[in-house]
Amino acid sequence: MIVVKLVSRTHQNYLIFVTEQLHKEYGTPADLALLQQFYSDLIFWITPVDLSATASLMRSGYSPKTKGRKPRDPSDMLRSTLLMTKLGMSVDDWVCALRTTPVYAILSGFAPGDTPGVGTFYDFFRRLWKASTPHKTGRRKRRLKKPRKKGKKNEKQEPKNPKITEKLVSRVLREEKIHYTPKEHDLLQHLFQTLFVLPSAAKGLLGDTRNFRVIGDGSPVATGARSYGKFLCDCRKTGNWKCDCKRQYADPDADWGWDSYRERYYYGRTLYMFCAADSPYNLPVYPRLFRASQHDTVSWVCGYRELRHWYPQWKLGEAILDSAHDALPIYTMLEHDDVSAIIDLNPRRSGKLVSGDITFGTDGVPVCPIGRKMINWGKNSKSFRNKWRCPAKVGKWECPHPCSESEYGRTVYTSTKDNPRFFPRIRRDSKEWTERYALRTGVERCIKRQKVDYKLESSRGRSSRHWNIRVYLIAMCQHADAWLEEAKKQNRLTSVAEWLETIALMAA
Repeated sequence: MIVVKLVSRTHQNYLIFVTEQLHKEYGTPADLALLQQFYSDLIFWITPVDLSATASLMRSGYSPKTKGRKPRDPSDMLRSTLLMTKLGMSVDDWVCALRTTPVYAILSGFAPGDTPGVGTFYDFFRRLWKASTPHKTGRRKRRLKKPRKKGKKNEKQEPKNPKITEKLVSRVLREEKIHYTPKEHDLLQHLFQTLFVLPSAAKGLLGDTRNFRVIGDGSPVATGARSYGKFLCDCRKTGNWKCDCKRQYADPDADWGWDSYRERYYYGRTLYMFCAADSPYNLPVYPRLFRASQHDTVSWVCGYRELRHWYPQWKLGEAILDSAHDALPIYTMLEHDDVSAIIDLNPRRSGKLVSGDITFGTDGVPVCPIGRKMINWGKNSKSFRNKWRCPAKVGKWECPHPCSESEYGRTVYTSTKDNPRFFPRIRRDSKEWTERYALRTGVERCIKRQKVDYKLESSRGRSSRHWNIRVYLIAMCQHADAWLEEAKKQNRLTSVAEWLETIALMAA
């Protein structure tokens, strides 16, 4: 039994190691030309990423005493898995590539000929997951029945409990402090936040964190496991193929959800993504996997409180959401936290607001008794109270049925405090609203990067551990991609040969 002190080398020492090994393996001009032609982008992509804090963040995942060999540097293991994700390889193919392509091993931080095997990578994945099993629930349970009622095009599956959002929000508002229950993916989020999100914020790639504007949306992620499970009973011998006996599932945390875009049910999870609205690269700040059957309003309430737990130093200023989040409890919760709600109205639940003989349109503009929209006449920016005047008096035309004898004309006031859903802080009929809501598509581009560019679902994973690790690794790669693009814009990239000389001079 020996005592192991988990120590990670500094980022500067890693860069020196890379330059020495590249000079050793690719020292000739022809080899340098090969690196420049085929591997320059990969070199400039991975080397600026400082992962030296990985060991301190993962210290609890390693035993202080061991009987075997000394564990690999966690920063090298994380860097290698990021390269594997960037290149779209499986663990088996990546292990083979490390042994046959020296540049991959060197950029990972390993000496050529001394690279980890398949088991080492899977052991590292287990350390990233704060649970004893790769699943959140037991593998044996009763069969999940696929819903028979077909959903509608571009409409989310309605929650089984219509009052669930209201109950969750009322519970949240009763809490004086944010209550957070530890999750299995906490270490992944801690690594992602410390090594990528906060550095991106320091570079100005997430906008102003003192008035942070967040976007949220969910997207279906199909699992690679079957929904039928493995039979543990003998009911099939009697001809009963639809028994209610317990079965064993490869992915017990997955369930049935409605894919409104493809108009079909799928078996898997919902990827709910929180992104920075002001990020030019649509960068994620908190990816979260929920049950496929969970409605987006429930995912938002749960994920929003977790987001505030992870980034307490940020001041949230706006929440930009689609019409699936159009629920009065969400507006109430955001107003309680002094956050402006930019949420599109759902036409199925808009209804009409009537106050005496004044009605209000779906854009929150009051309509006078003769059916003409009233004219906005300014607002109180502190109380978010808008003033509306008679269109006839403002336009200087004669109203056939005047509703006020005043020379000034009839006046109506609307306040966000009275009804935050119909009267948000920014008027829905304004140009400012249109510009703000246009930013919502950034979260769709972020999810597209996960599912299309990095082929999230191609791995066909079968556990919560697999899907969480894969989602977070891709999110880390998205930030690294943005850093590379920024370096290209600022013309800070040189040739590989010049870069090697610069690092050698710094080391000297």
